[in-house]
Amino acid sequence: MQARGTPDEDPGYHLPEEAQLQLQQVRDQLEMMAALVMPAHRRDDADDAIRLKPSALARCFRQLADEMTRALGTTRWHG
Repeated sequence: MQARGTPDEDPGYHLPEEAQLQLQQVRDQLEMMAALVMPAHRRDDADDAIRLKPSALARCFRQLADEMTRALGTTRWHG
């Protein structure tokens, strides 16, 4: 009889701890990027306004997408 409760034996999707950490970091980076572009308490024409070129923002999104793809690629179904 197999013992229940270990990740290798429970049915479902299993994500390695390293991949989970990577996805958490992607989430944090997305939150930071959202905060950078949020016009909450600043004016876009202010001298200290952050200016991001669309190409730089696109590179950030591509990098985050690649990191998510790698992390999710380690997900395995156990059933």
